[in-house]
Amino acid sequence: MIAKAVAINSDDKIKYKVCGVEEYIYPENTYDLVVSNLVLHYIENLANVYQKVYCTLKVGGYFLFNIEHPTFTAGVNEDWIYDENGKPKYWPVDNYYYTGERETNFLGQRVIKQHHTLTQILNPLIKCGFQIETIEEAMPPADMMDMPGMCDEMRRPMMLLVKVKKV
Repeated sequence: MIAKAVAINSDDKIKYKVCGVEEYIYPENTYDLVVSNLVLHYIENLANVYQKVYCTLKVGGYFLFNIEHPTFTAGVNEDWIYDENGKPKYWPVDNYYYTGERETNFLGQRVIKQHHTLTQILNPLIKCGFQIETIEEAMPPADMMDMPGMCDEMRRPMMLLVKVKKV
């Protein structure tokens, strides 16, 4: 992916790095915006990452992230319970308050995620000093509702989008 990114845009102002979010060296007071797209549900210690992001942002800077919704990560096998005809009956949530490692299957691969409660996702942001500006439980757009299975995506939240500001 890095090779492809460099091939598409090799501007000298862009620096590509391969490392874990926890190991990245966050320069202080440097960025106006930090974006995390579908990464944080793989991170055990969110507070540690939030603190690093807070320090790397300039005052007035924003941290935008989306994370799998805790209702989704607390789903049993992250799958619906189906009726005898294969139609989704309901999305089971179990062990919501037992946080930590969850194993699931994604695109035929064994994947380890970290389940966090909503409290564990949001409160450390406030503790760091962030001001919460937007919290959204993402829904599929109306023009996608005719796609197979999309109506079922309205039955439980899958994604949580958050926008916070360093004040």
